[in-house]
Amino acid sequence: MSRMKLTLAVVGLAVLAAGAARAEGIEALVGKAGRVQLARGKDSLGEFGAGLYNQQWSSADASADSRRTDTVEKRHLRIAVPGGGEVTGEAVIAAEGDGLSARYVFTPAQDVALNSLHVSVDFSIPTLAGGRWTADERSGTFPQDFGQVSIFQGSIRSLTLELPAGGSLRWGFPEPMSVLVQDNRQWGPSFSVRISRSGGTSRPFAKGVPVKIDFSLSASGGVSVEHDTPVTIVADKDWIPLSLELDILPGSALDFSDLGLQDAPAGKHGWLQADTDGTFFFERQPGKPARFYGVNFCFSAHYITHEQSDRLADRLVRLGYNTVRLHHYEGELTEPHRERTRLNPQKLDQLDYLVAACIRRGIYVTTDLFVSRPVDVAQFLPDSATARSDAMNRFKVLAALNPAAYENWKAFARNLLEHVNPYTQRAYKDEPGLAWLALINEGNLTNFLSLAKDIPDYLVAWNGFLAGRYRDRAALATAWGSALKAGEDPGQGTVTLDGSVHGQDLRGRDLVLFLTQVEKDFLIRATAFLRDELGVRALVTNMNGWTNHAVSQRVRAAMDFVDDHFYVDHPRFLDQSWRLPSRCPNTSPVAGGASGGRHLAFTRLFDKPFTVSEYNYSGPGRYRGVGGILTGALGAIQGWNGIWRFAYSHSRDNLFQPARLDYFNMATDPLSQAAERASICLFLRGDMRAAPHSVSIAMTEADFLQPAAQIPGLAPSWHWAAWLTRVGTHVVDDPARSLPHDLVLPLGWATPEGDFANAARVGDPYQIARDKLVELLRQRGILAAGNPTDPGADVFQSETGEITIDAPRDRLTLDTPRTAGGFAPAGESIRTRNGVGISVQDTDATVWVSSLDDQPLRESRRLLVTHLTDLQNTEIRYAERARQTLLDWGKLPHLVRAGKAEVRVQLADPAAYQVWALATSGKRLAEIPRRASGGELTFLADVAGCGEHGAVLCYEIARP
Repeated sequence: MSRMKLTLAVVGLAVLAAGAARAEGIEALVGKAGRVQLARGKDSLGEFGAGLYNQQWSSADASADSRRTDTVEKRHLRIAVPGGGEVTGEAVIAAEGDGLSARYVFTPAQDVALNSLHVSVDFSIPTLAGGRWTADERSGTFPQDFGQVSIFQGSIRSLTLELPAGGSLRWGFPEPMSVLVQDNRQWGPSFSVRISRSGGTSRPFAKGVPVKIDFSLSASGGVSVEHDTPVTIVADKDWIPLSLELDILPGSALDFSDLGLQDAPAGKHGWLQADTDGTFFFERQPGKPARFYGVNFCFSAHYITHEQSDRLADRLVRLGYNTVRLHHYEGELTEPHRERTRLNPQKLDQLDYLVAACIRRGIYVTTDLFVSRPVDVAQFLPDSATARSDAMNRFKVLAALNPAAYENWKAFARNLLEHVNPYTQRAYKDEPGLAWLALINEGNLTNFLSLAKDIPDYLVAWNGFLAGRYRDRAALATAWGSALKAGEDPGQGTVTLDGSVHGQDLRGRDLVLFLTQVEKDFLIRATAFLRDELGVRALVTNMNGWTNHAVSQRVRAAMDFVDDHFYVDHPRFLDQSWRLPSRCPNTSPVAGGASGGRHLAFTRLFDKPFTVSEYNYSGPGRYRGVGGILTGALGAIQGWNGIWRFAYSHSRDNLFQPARLDYFNMATDPLSQAAERASICLFLRGDMRAAPHSVSIAMTEADFLQPAAQIPGLAPSWHWAAWLTRVGTHVVDDPARSLPHDLVLPLGWATPEGDFANAARVGDPYQIARDKLVELLRQRGILAAGNPTDPGADVFQSETGEITIDAPRDRLTLDTPRTAGGFAPAGESIRTRNGVGISVQDTDATVWVSSLDDQPLRESRRLLVTHLTDLQNTEIRYAERARQTLLDWGKLPHLVRAGKAEVRVQLADPAAYQVWALATSGKRLAEIPRRASGGELTFLADVAGCGEHGAVLCYEIARP
């Protein structure tokens, strides 16, 4: 079954009494483009949305059609078809008795071959897991644990979902309708229902011919219908203007330069090395693990004056970073000719100085040798009419297998790495401050099957791969069955490169194996070029996003270190890429079990360092303030080795003057910049301990050579365990040698469990039941008595007890000796063992306290308090109250959501401390009233509490 990309955002149901849930009705809020949000009380159940899949299973969601005027009940929509074309339509949603009636009409603007036009809805796992479904006369249960993708598929007249918390939803169709019920946990934490009209090459949807999807929706307790309205945010009593200062005042509470996070200059201890215990260390400091936290720079942000570079590097040190990633840097750096391999001297000088300025201050550098260099890919595919389609990703695919493209990649790498930086007097290949290199950014070949299929080099290699794997066409036909088409014969080179890398047939499996082999061959060839021809000593990696299978670890086992990427609330563009309107879920990650980044824990190989060179809780999502705590905590618990936020800036224009909030940039988002300090304290400074135990999926080369009929995605459904203990994978040379893990789960494809010295005998680690895994974690001492972890309810507490995620209460508790606090909804409180208490009063907020010296909170002389609600631009505009569809970014100034939280900190002599509200520079704005009683200092953090100074995000507590 093909992947159902997540088009909807949902929050799991709170625990409700079943009887009350049955009595409580459903609210349906109708928005632009026929989107319908379903809720029960405060709990979001799901959201209808129209969309389509093209023939390559690329999805597109409907957006509002601004060319036509909506009425109260009729909402106009348009869908841009990936690869070209458009479908317009309308949605009529209205109350009908105690329920809802809906009609979606799609009209193609031209004949178009699609896999489906559909209306779909996603549900979080807790919303449906354990509940039942009934499709006409057939029925079943939504599984607690992931087993297979397909739950039900058929043509039916009715579908009923019985919710485990009580109550039900029922769809009725006036005629038999194709309905798919799917478990998406292979890709993300959701169930989905898709109501569709199917097409295909032989049955294209005809130009101008309407396609209709009609249904009714009823629920126990009834369905009430309300029509949503757009939202524009302006300054008022609820939204307070913020004055943004980008530079940090030396010596202020926001100046982290005295925390010892940098050791200048970068490279002073020799080259960075990778240890077999999965840590970095410097060659002249063996046995001392090194850890890094930093930011990405993109596009023109690399190319500034020398004076500006020094100013920026000083700022980075005061913000607490000890590394930067140069990203999307090649466009301005290369001369505008077809090959784009020659370097522009002026731009190179600017880049050289910025790198040198960072190195002088102890900031290490990483980059990718291809990101988005605008090389003309048509030169490598002279006979292809579509060669320039998606040129950036096309080059990633070509470089791995096409000889001319590979030589182009080498030429650029040689020109860059052999260049001598005049400000360091070292070539980049000899620069220990350039500690890491990735071959190609986000180049996992399984991302790009549709771009590879028409490249002759791939077709030849694919048929060669099959000819080597199968004796003849008859043997291939026996294995593949109906997946092998008439006329396809690897001996004749006629097997086309199509199918799905997520498919459940052997064709899909062999596609994954083939692309994995191409990945490994490229890694070995390119790494040898860097090492043997250029003399590069930086650590090398590749394959840092997005599609991963269990066999991907065969490639990563040959890398120096492992890297990957993740995003929460990454924008999804509805009409054109990187153009408004865009959508994001905009729901609390805590209420969803804090799933962001958990799956990356299994990308990590335990015997190699692991980094995340891109992550973000993206703007304008309202919950990005909690992202700093979650990412810093996850990296600390897992013992990861480097993390880079994406990004600091995409443009030189916002480096030295304030600019409006955008999707990714810390320079334009003071709320996310404030959240960075949580990651820096928890992860880089080491406030949160790594989990002392570990769980590993063990794999062997024999497993990779004799794989299962269906190769699973790399991360198992139980990646929630990343919040409890260290988890990952291990490619094992000798299974008889005891592995340094507390729970070893062999893959078992070719090397049986019994061959491992210390394996648990539980069968396929990708099929292990949730309750069985929890039992094993308790048996191995990972989950101690009293640990409240309940994966079925999305309640997790690390084995160290330093973080607790309580999804039903939408509450996060952070509890370390030097940083404590968390996230809570309005009216909720947080209490920690380390002397910090928070009462969130009127606006959901992330609040924490960090010691600014080497003492625990109770004994610290200086502390930083951060109180984050939400931050938006003036006149930012959304299509609906849920603020999921962004229509206009608005302008400066930034506005901060008003909110208050009472902060209590236990101190040895609380009366001796004062509290100040801080500007974004760290300057003290005003002293804040506080009281001392019973060994505790208490004050009110109030976004609007400083009057003419504007909104306040941070506070300083200090002894005079």
